[in-house]
Amino acid sequence: MQWNDSVLIDQIIAGVKTATVRPLEWSEGLDSYNTSIHCGAVYTVYDAERTPRCRIRITGVELCTWGAIPDSLWQRDPAADGRVSLEAFRADHDDYFGRPSDDHEFLAIYFQPVS
Repeated sequence: MQWNDSVLIDQIIAGVKTATVRPLEWSEGLDSYNTSIHCGAVYTVYDAERTPRCRIRITGVELCTWGAIPDSLWQRDPAADGRVSLEAFRADHDDYFGRPSDDHEFLAIYFQPVS
């Protein structure tokens, strides 16, 4: 898995970030660094330069809609500035999902740090 923002990777390493999101169309994978996600599998997290930074184990994958974001997701996926709230989650992901409507579907990915 590749993250372009090293702040998010630092949150994973610190154990603060234990969830993320992906567009539904990426469910089969995007490229060799962003492959399909399988519950129970361990993935290496790469930074923008494709340097391995840490490893995570996927503990759950959930289909969500923008209009019904689960508490478990926003509580485990802090904004890049560290705020943890539904409003911060929405603000942090609004552009990422292209200003989605309430029925926009996406994947919530839950994980735990391995190393």
